[in-house]
Amino acid sequence: MQKSKILSDLYNGKLNPIAQEIVHGSDYQKVLWQANELEEKLKAALNQEQTALFEKFISAHLQLSCVGSEERFTYGFRLGARMILEIFEKDDEQLKPIIG
Repeated sequence: MQKSKILSDLYNGKLNPIAQEIVHGSDYQKVLWQANELEEKLKAALNQEQTALFEKFISAHLQLSCVGSEERFTYGFRLGARMILEIFEKDDEQLKPIIG
């Protein structure tokens, strides 16, 4: 069995962190259901104008969440890369052999 290469998978569209399935019974799924239920209850209590305004708010909040998620992903990826680079630094006293 040949190991899949991460860059090849990324290039060929096989790797897509944003398109992960929601795990049944997960905390995420429970909170998502709760948010959807509350949204439906709130919409039922609003008039047409209020509902339109609320939907614009939801849309703006979703865009904000997407931007924030992308920024946190990028920051985390860069932080991980910096950690790996630091491992290979030769002038770090802690990496010197203790024997010899």
